[in-house]
Amino acid sequence: MRPMKPLGTVDTSFLLIENRTMPMHTGGLMLFSYPEGAHEDWLHQTFSANDDPDAVQSPFNQKLAWPLQRLGLPHWVTDHDLDTHYHVRHSALPKPGRYREMFSLVSRLHSTRLHRDRPLWEAHIIEGVEDNRFALYVKTHHSMIDGVGAMRMLRACLSSDPNERDMPAPWNMPRPRHEANGSPNARSVVNATAGALTGVFKFASAIRDRNEHGMMAPFQTPLTILNGRVTGSRRFVAQSWSLSRIKKVAKALNATVNDIVLAMSGGALRRYLIDQDALPAEPLTAMTPVSFRPADADVEGNSFSVLFATLATELGDPIQKSMGEGKRLFRSMNSADIPIFTSIIALPVVLPHLLKLSGRTRPTFNVTVSNVPGPREKLYWNGAPLEGMYPLSIVTQGQALNITATSVADSLDFGIVACRRSVPSAQRLIDHLDEALVELERCVSVA
Repeated sequence: MRPMKPLGTVDTSFLLIENRTMPMHTGGLMLFSYPEGAHEDWLHQTFSANDDPDAVQSPFNQKLAWPLQRLGLPHWVTDHDLDTHYHVRHSALPKPGRYREMFSLVSRLHSTRLHRDRPLWEAHIIEGVEDNRFALYVKTHHSMIDGVGAMRMLRACLSSDPNERDMPAPWNMPRPRHEANGSPNARSVVNATAGALTGVFKFASAIRDRNEHGMMAPFQTPLTILNGRVTGSRRFVAQSWSLSRIKKVAKALNATVNDIVLAMSGGALRRYLIDQDALPAEPLTAMTPVSFRPADADVEGNSFSVLFATLATELGDPIQKSMGEGKRLFRSMNSADIPIFTSIIALPVVLPHLLKLSGRTRPTFNVTVSNVPGPREKLYWNGAPLEGMYPLSIVTQGQALNITATSVADSLDFGIVACRRSVPSAQRLIDHLDEALVELERCVSVA
C-alpha cells in the first residue's frame, strides 16, 4: 500500500491562495494528426481502452486529505472510488474546426477550478480540429506537479517510433518510484537552512546594484494595466516558431534560448502596451521559474525556484546579466538549500495573495515568463504524430498575463494565458512576438 505523502510548503501554498477568480492549475494542449489509415472510430476506441479506473497511475489516482478539519497540513491518499468518466471528457468542434474555436474552448476549460474532493486533474479529448487533427487538453493542479514534471510525464507516454501501438494515456502510464533517503536529521536541516540563508544574502547583495548585476527584486517594478485585479475568465492563444531560427539568433548574440524567449516577450509587451497607450517609463519585470528537479526524481510535487529578470528594450546585457547572475547563485547552493531559499524568496509573492492585497498594491513583478525544455525528437502517440504542444499556466491577482514556451523537436511552442478583462485583445501578442523576433534577426543580420 502506498504511504501517505505530505505536501511541501510550496505545494500547500498553491492550495491556500486558490479561489474562484484564481484557479491554481496548469495545463497543456497537445495537437495530433490522425495516423495514416485511421478509421472513423479510431479516436473513441483508442481512448476507451484507457477508461479502467484501476489502471490509473500515481499521481492521477491521488486525492487530498486534510486532517483536523483542514487545520493540519494536507497529504495525498489513494482515491479508491476514482471515476475515469468524470476526469476524461470528450468535446467536438463545429465545422470547420478552426484553431480559433479550439483556443476558445480551451480558454473556457482552463477557467474552471478542479474539484477538491477528487484527484486534481482533468483530460479533454477534442475532435473535429481542421486539417484532420484532434487535440488533448490536460490540466493538473500546481500542488500536484510542476511544469518540468508534467513535461517528463508527457514524454514518457509518447514514442519516437510511429509504428508503436497499445500505448497508454498519460494518466495510465506506469512510472518508477524512487525511494527517499530517509527523514532529514537536525544537522542536515541546519546545514540546508544555513546554505539557503547564504543564498538569500547573495541575492540581496546582487540586487543592490542593478546596473552592475542586472538582478531584480520583488517590488522593483512599475504598475501597469497587467497588474490589477483579475476575473475568473481566461483567454488562451498560442503559436509556434522554429527552434532552429531562434537558436541562430541566440548564437549570434552569445545568448541562450531562454534569453531569446525573454527578449521576444519583452518586445511583444512593449508593442502591446504602446497599442493600449499604457507603456510605463520603467522596464517591466518578469518572474522566471527555474527548475532544480533531478533527472531521477519522482514527477509529483514542485521542484523549482524563481528569478526576477528585467525585460529590457532590446536583448543584451540587462537580460543576460540578470539571468546569468541568478544561475550563478543557484550553482552556489546544493539541492537541499534551494527549497528553503525558494520558500524565503517566495514570501513576497505568496503573502499578498494570502492577505488579499494582490492587485491592490504595487506588484511584486509584472508578468511570468517561463521556458520549459521539451523532447528533441519527433514524437507519436499510437501512431498519431504530435504537431504541437502548447503550455497553459496560471494567472493571479496582480499578474493578469502568463507567457510560457516549450520546445518539441524543432518547434518552440508559446502558450499565452490572460485575464479576458484585464488584457483585451490578447491575440495581438502573437503578432507582437513575431515582430520582436524579426527585430532581433534584423539586429544580428540573421535571415
